[in-house]
Amino acid sequence: MNHFRNNLARFRLITFDVTDTLLEYAVRPERHYAHVINGVLEPRFGLTLREDQIGPAFGRCFRAMKQQYPNFGAERRLPTGSEEGWRWWWRTLVERVVVDAAATSTDRHQAIPAPLLRAIAEQLIDDYTYDGRRVCWRQRPGVDELLAKLRQPAAPTRTLGIVSNFDPRLEIILRHNGITPGPAGVVDFVVTSYEARVEKPSAAIFEAALRRANQVRPVPAGQEIRPDEALHIGNLCREDYGGARSAGWCALLVNVPPNAKNRQLLATIPSGHVFTGLPELQRRLEQAEPFEW
Repeated sequence: MNHFRNNLARFRLITFDVTDTLLEYAVRPERHYAHVINGVLEPRFGLTLREDQIGPAFGRCFRAMKQQYPNFGAERRLPTGSEEGWRWWWRTLVERVVVDAAATSTDRHQAIPAPLLRAIAEQLIDDYTYDGRRVCWRQRPGVDELLAKLRQPAAPTRTLGIVSNFDPRLEIILRHNGITPGPAGVVDFVVTSYEARVEKPSAAIFEAALRRANQVRPVPAGQEIRPDEALHIGNLCREDYGGARSAGWCALLVNVPPNAKNRQLLATIPSGHVFTGLPELQRRLEQAEPFEW
Protein backbone atom coordinates (compact mmCIF):
# COMPACT_ATOMS: atom_id res chain seq x y z
CA MET A 1 0.00 0.00 0.00
CA ASN A 2 1.29 3.48 -0.88
CA HIS A 3 1.02 5.30 2.45
CA PHE A 4 2.67 8.44 1.05
CA ARG A 5 -0.01 8.75 -1.62
CA ASN A 6 -2.81 8.00 0.85
CA ASN A 7 -1.62 10.60 3.37
CA LEU A 8 -1.65 13.27 0.65
CA ALA A 9 -4.71 12.03 -1.23
CA ARG A 10 -6.88 15.01 -0.29
CA PHE A 11 -4.48 17.58 -1.78
CA ARG A 12 -4.69 18.70 -5.40
CA LEU A 13 -2.28 21.59 -4.77
CA ILE A 14 0.94 21.61 -2.73
CA THR A 15 3.07 24.76 -2.47
CA PHE A 16 6.41 25.53 -0.85
CA ASP A 17 8.20 28.49 0.60
CA VAL A 18 11.77 28.90 -0.70
CA THR A 19 14.36 30.35 1.70
CA ASP A 20 15.26 27.75 4.34
CA THR A 21 12.56 25.42 2.98
CA LEU A 22 13.74 24.46 -0.53
CA LEU A 23 16.94 26.53 -0.69
CA GLU A 24 19.44 27.78 1.86
CA TYR A 25 22.48 30.05 1.79
CA ALA A 26 25.61 28.20 0.66
CA VAL A 27 27.68 30.46 2.93
CA ARG A 28 26.55 32.94 5.56
CA PRO A 29 25.47 36.13 3.75
CA GLU A 30 27.75 38.29 5.90
CA ARG A 31 30.72 36.19 4.72
CA HIS A 32 29.95 36.66 1.03
CA TYR A 33 29.09 40.33 1.61
CA ALA A 34 32.48 40.79 3.30
CA HIS A 35 34.25 39.11 0.37
CA VAL A 36 32.61 41.44 -2.18
CA ILE A 37 32.74 44.60 -0.06
CA ASN A 38 36.41 44.22 0.83
CA GLY A 39 37.29 43.27 -2.73
CA VAL A 40 36.12 46.77 -3.70
CA LEU A 41 37.05 48.85 -0.64
CA GLU A 42 40.47 47.48 0.36
CA PRO A 43 42.42 48.26 -2.83
CA ARG A 44 40.61 51.50 -3.64
CA PHE A 45 39.81 52.92 -0.22
CA GLY A 46 42.01 51.12 2.30
CA LEU A 47 39.05 50.02 4.42
CA THR A 48 38.29 46.47 5.60
CA LEU A 49 34.96 45.48 7.12
CA ARG A 50 34.51 42.36 9.26
CA GLU A 51 31.66 39.87 9.15
CA ASP A 52 30.69 40.74 12.73
CA GLN A 53 30.19 44.36 11.59
CA ILE A 54 28.32 43.48 8.41
CA GLY A 55 25.86 40.96 9.94
CA PRO A 56 24.33 43.32 12.55
CA ALA A 57 24.34 46.19 10.03
CA PHE A 58 22.40 44.06 7.57
CA GLY A 59 19.80 43.21 10.24
CA ARG A 60 19.32 46.85 11.19
CA CYS A 61 19.11 48.11 7.62
CA PHE A 62 16.88 45.27 6.40
CA ARG A 63 14.33 45.95 9.15
CA ALA A 64 14.38 49.67 8.40
CA MET A 65 13.96 49.15 4.64
CA LYS A 66 11.17 46.64 5.17
CA GLN A 67 9.30 49.11 7.34
CA GLN A 68 9.97 52.10 5.10
CA TYR A 69 9.44 50.35 1.75
CA PRO A 70 7.55 47.06 2.30
CA ASN A 71 7.64 44.10 -0.07
CA PHE A 72 10.94 45.05 -1.75
CA GLY A 73 9.54 48.41 -2.82
CA ALA A 74 6.68 46.90 -4.82
CA GLU A 75 4.41 49.86 -4.14
CA ARG A 76 7.04 52.57 -4.49
CA ARG A 77 6.09 55.05 -7.19
CA LEU A 78 8.82 55.20 -9.84
CA PRO A 79 9.26 57.53 -12.80
CA THR A 80 8.34 56.06 -16.18
CA GLY A 81 11.24 54.15 -17.68
CA SER A 82 13.19 53.88 -14.42
CA GLU A 83 14.65 50.64 -13.08
CA GLU A 84 12.42 48.14 -11.33
CA GLY A 85 11.60 48.91 -7.72
CA TRP A 86 13.05 45.68 -6.39
CA ARG A 87 16.52 46.44 -7.82
CA TRP A 88 16.45 49.96 -6.37
CA TRP A 89 15.38 48.41 -3.04
CA TRP A 90 18.27 45.95 -2.88
CA ARG A 91 20.83 48.48 -4.08
CA THR A 92 19.69 50.96 -1.45
CA LEU A 93 19.79 48.26 1.22
CA VAL A 94 23.34 47.15 0.36
CA GLU A 95 24.61 50.72 0.24
CA ARG A 96 23.09 51.39 3.66
CA VAL A 97 24.64 48.20 5.04
CA VAL A 98 28.12 49.22 3.89
CA VAL A 99 27.80 52.73 5.34
CA ASP A 100 26.34 51.40 8.61
CA ALA A 101 29.04 48.75 9.01
CA ALA A 102 31.80 51.25 8.17
CA ALA A 103 30.50 53.58 10.88
CA THR A 104 31.26 50.87 13.48
CA SER A 105 34.81 50.37 12.18
CA THR A 106 37.78 51.65 14.19
CA ASP A 107 39.60 52.46 10.94
CA ARG A 108 39.63 56.16 10.19
CA HIS A 109 38.07 56.82 6.81
CA GLN A 110 36.32 59.44 4.75
CA ALA A 111 32.83 58.97 3.34
CA ILE A 112 32.79 56.06 0.90
CA PRO A 113 32.33 57.39 -2.66
CA ALA A 114 28.92 56.70 -4.20
CA PRO A 115 30.38 54.87 -7.25
CA LEU A 116 32.07 52.33 -4.97
CA LEU A 117 28.85 51.76 -3.02
CA ARG A 118 26.96 51.22 -6.25
CA ALA A 119 29.60 48.81 -7.59
CA ILE A 120 29.33 46.71 -4.42
CA ALA A 121 25.54 46.67 -4.54
CA GLU A 122 25.34 45.72 -8.21
CA GLN A 123 27.85 42.90 -7.73
CA LEU A 124 25.91 41.44 -4.80
CA ILE A 125 22.57 41.70 -6.59
CA ASP A 126 24.01 39.82 -9.57
CA ASP A 127 25.72 37.24 -7.35
CA TYR A 128 22.50 36.38 -5.52
CA THR A 129 20.60 36.24 -8.81
CA TYR A 130 22.88 34.18 -11.07
CA ASP A 131 25.33 32.67 -8.55
CA GLY A 132 27.77 31.56 -11.24
CA ARG A 133 30.32 30.43 -8.64
CA ARG A 134 27.71 28.55 -6.58
CA VAL A 135 28.56 30.46 -3.41
CA CYS A 136 25.18 32.00 -2.60
CA TRP A 137 22.47 29.29 -2.79
CA ARG A 138 22.10 25.53 -2.57
CA GLN A 139 19.24 23.07 -2.19
CA ARG A 140 18.31 21.98 1.30
CA PRO A 141 18.54 18.24 2.05
CA GLY A 142 15.72 16.10 0.67
CA VAL A 143 14.34 18.56 -1.88
CA ASP A 144 14.92 16.48 -5.03
CA GLU A 145 13.61 13.32 -3.38
CA LEU A 146 10.39 14.86 -2.08
CA LEU A 147 9.58 16.80 -5.25
CA ALA A 148 10.19 13.68 -7.37
CA LYS A 149 7.89 11.67 -5.13
CA LEU A 150 5.18 14.32 -5.37
CA ARG A 151 5.51 14.11 -9.17
CA GLN A 152 5.09 10.34 -9.28
CA PRO A 153 2.78 9.02 -12.05
CA ALA A 154 0.15 8.06 -9.50
CA ALA A 155 -0.55 11.78 -8.92
CA PRO A 156 -0.79 13.24 -12.45
CA THR A 157 -3.37 15.87 -11.50
CA ARG A 158 -1.51 17.30 -8.50
CA THR A 159 -0.23 20.84 -8.99
CA LEU A 160 3.00 21.98 -7.34
CA GLY A 161 3.85 25.62 -6.77
CA ILE A 162 5.98 28.16 -4.93
CA VAL A 163 4.57 30.91 -2.69
CA SER A 164 7.34 33.15 -1.41
CA ASN A 165 7.97 36.63 -0.06
CA PHE A 166 10.51 37.39 -2.77
CA ASP A 167 11.21 39.64 -5.74
CA PRO A 168 10.97 38.69 -9.46
CA ARG A 169 14.47 37.12 -9.54
CA LEU A 170 13.10 34.01 -7.86
CA GLU A 171 12.41 31.99 -11.02
CA ILE A 172 16.01 32.54 -12.17
CA ILE A 173 17.37 31.50 -8.77
CA LEU A 174 15.20 28.38 -8.66
CA ARG A 175 16.21 27.37 -12.19
CA HIS A 176 19.91 27.71 -11.36
CA ASN A 177 19.35 25.42 -8.37
CA GLY A 178 17.58 22.60 -10.17
CA ILE A 179 13.97 23.58 -9.43
CA THR A 180 12.71 24.58 -12.85
CA PRO A 181 9.27 26.24 -12.96
CA GLY A 182 6.90 25.81 -15.87
CA PRO A 183 4.75 23.30 -17.79
CA ALA A 184 7.49 20.65 -17.98
CA GLY A 185 9.29 21.78 -14.85
CA VAL A 186 9.78 20.51 -11.33
CA VAL A 187 7.07 22.90 -10.13
CA ASP A 188 4.15 24.29 -12.13
CA PHE A 189 4.21 27.93 -11.08
CA VAL A 190 5.79 30.59 -8.86
CA VAL A 191 3.94 33.34 -7.00
CA THR A 192 6.15 36.02 -5.42
CA SER A 193 4.94 38.67 -3.03
CA TYR A 194 6.41 41.38 -5.27
CA GLU A 195 4.33 40.35 -8.26
CA ALA A 196 1.22 39.58 -6.17
CA ARG A 197 1.61 42.96 -4.43
CA VAL A 198 0.95 41.30 -1.06
CA GLU A 199 3.16 39.42 1.38
CA LYS A 200 2.65 36.38 3.55
CA PRO A 201 1.00 36.00 6.04
CA SER A 202 -1.84 37.72 4.17
CA ALA A 203 -4.41 35.21 2.97
CA ALA A 204 -4.51 37.18 -0.31
CA ILE A 205 -1.21 35.74 -1.58
CA PHE A 206 -2.49 32.19 -1.01
CA GLU A 207 -5.71 33.09 -2.81
CA ALA A 208 -3.58 34.35 -5.71
CA ALA A 209 -1.71 31.04 -5.72
CA LEU A 210 -4.98 29.12 -5.81
CA ARG A 211 -6.14 31.15 -8.81
CA ARG A 212 -2.83 30.48 -10.55
CA ALA A 213 -3.11 26.75 -9.85
CA ASN A 214 -6.58 26.66 -11.37
CA GLN A 215 -5.20 28.36 -14.49
CA VAL A 216 -2.31 25.89 -14.77
CA ARG A 217 -4.66 22.90 -14.97
CA PRO A 218 -8.00 24.21 -16.28
CA VAL A 219 -11.00 22.21 -15.08
CA PRO A 220 -14.75 22.51 -15.68
CA ALA A 221 -16.58 25.18 -13.71
CA GLY A 222 -17.33 24.00 -10.21
CA GLN A 223 -14.38 21.59 -10.11
CA GLU A 224 -11.65 24.11 -9.30
CA ILE A 225 -9.20 23.36 -6.49
CA ARG A 226 -10.70 24.42 -3.18
CA PRO A 227 -8.71 25.88 -0.26
CA ASP A 228 -9.21 22.69 1.78
CA GLU A 229 -7.51 20.77 -1.07
CA ALA A 230 -4.35 22.87 -0.79
CA LEU A 231 -1.26 22.35 1.40
CA HIS A 232 1.59 24.80 2.03
CA ILE A 233 4.99 23.82 3.43
CA GLY A 234 7.30 26.48 4.83
CA ASN A 235 9.60 27.35 7.71
CA LEU A 236 8.01 30.38 9.40
CA CYS A 237 5.22 30.03 11.95
CA ARG A 238 3.48 33.33 11.22
CA GLU A 239 4.11 33.80 7.50
CA ASP A 240 3.82 30.21 6.27
CA TYR A 241 1.74 28.26 8.76
CA GLY A 242 -0.48 31.09 9.97
CA GLY A 243 -0.90 32.63 6.53
CA ALA A 244 -1.90 29.38 4.85
CA ARG A 245 -4.31 28.44 7.63
CA SER A 246 -5.95 31.87 7.47
CA ALA A 247 -6.66 31.16 3.77
CA GLY A 248 -8.36 27.85 4.63
CA TRP A 249 -5.38 25.72 3.57
CA CYS A 250 -3.55 23.01 5.50
CA ALA A 251 0.06 23.77 6.44
CA LEU A 252 3.25 22.11 7.66
CA LEU A 253 6.52 23.51 8.99
CA VAL A 254 10.12 22.44 8.43
CA ASN A 255 13.40 23.90 9.70
CA VAL A 256 11.75 26.52 11.95
CA PRO A 257 14.29 29.14 13.14
CA PRO A 258 14.93 28.60 16.89
CA ASN A 259 14.21 32.14 18.06
CA ALA A 260 11.98 33.36 20.88
CA LYS A 261 9.16 34.47 18.59
CA ASN A 262 8.91 31.09 16.92
CA ARG A 263 9.14 29.19 20.22
CA GLN A 264 6.13 31.12 21.45
CA LEU A 265 4.17 30.52 18.24
CA LEU A 266 5.09 26.82 18.10
CA ALA A 267 3.22 26.33 21.39
CA THR A 268 -0.02 27.02 19.44
CA ILE A 269 0.76 24.64 16.53
CA PRO A 270 0.21 20.85 16.65
CA SER A 271 3.58 19.13 17.13
CA GLY A 272 2.63 16.68 14.35
CA HIS A 273 2.75 19.57 11.88
CA VAL A 274 6.39 20.51 12.66
CA PHE A 275 9.47 18.72 11.26
CA THR A 276 13.22 19.24 11.38
CA GLY A 277 13.43 19.12 7.59
CA LEU A 278 11.98 17.66 4.41
CA PRO A 279 13.54 14.18 4.92
CA GLU A 280 11.77 13.80 8.27
CA LEU A 281 8.52 15.02 6.74
CA GLN A 282 8.80 12.52 3.88
CA ARG A 283 9.47 9.65 6.30
CA ARG A 284 6.37 10.60 8.28
CA LEU A 285 4.22 10.74 5.14
CA GLU A 286 5.45 7.26 4.20
CA GLN A 287 4.21 5.76 7.47
CA ALA A 288 0.98 3.76 7.69
CA GLU A 289 -0.40 5.90 10.50
CA PRO A 290 -2.92 8.36 8.97
CA PHE A 291 -1.78 11.96 9.02
CA GLU A 292 -3.81 14.27 11.27
CA TRP A 293 -4.45 17.41 9.26
